[in-house]
Amino acid sequence: MKIRLTLIAIAFALLAASCAPTMKFDQTCMTCIKSQRFSCQGDNCPKTFMSGENCLVTIVETGENIFLNPILLEEKITPVSGIPVAIAKLDGKYYVTGNYFTKLWILTPKVPNEAKYSSILLPLESVKISDPVFDFQILSPGNNKLRLTAGNYDGKIYVLTDDDKWTLFTEGKAGGE
Repeated sequence: MKIRLTLIAIAFALLAASCAPTMKFDQTCMTCIKSQRFSCQGDNCPKTFMSGENCLVTIVETGENIFLNPILLEEKITPVSGIPVAIAKLDGKYYVTGNYFTKLWILTPKVPNEAKYSSILLPLESVKISDPVFDFQILSPGNNKLRLTAGNYDGKIYVLTDDDKWTLFTEGKAGGE
């Protein structure tokens, strides 16, 4: 009976894990850095390019390619070259947003050349983001928070909390609370 219950629990766990959508994600060179921000200021932002019908962005620092077609489809953006994209890596996950996006996309690399992805709304839900920039707020060793600002956010900085919610960053207060 215990074996049967264990097998049923394993089957449900595998079923739940397989429900998240996946996308192609070339992991040609993973970094050993636990948290890192990829440079993105003005013309330094990574930009999309087309390879056939696939819209990609390359992380030059690591050689990884993110195939953005599934994300662009959900954002209702036509795949084209030249979309500025902001990318951050924090605790093994990649966070992606770009001009005209309404969501922050969270990519979790899985098997070689694949990543599961999910999304949350950006802080100002009614505004399509322009010129997004990520950085980190270091609260303590091993406790980093992702911060986001954008050209059309009027200088406001938003911090992503552990429960995937946004709070407005206030100087001197941990997590912007």
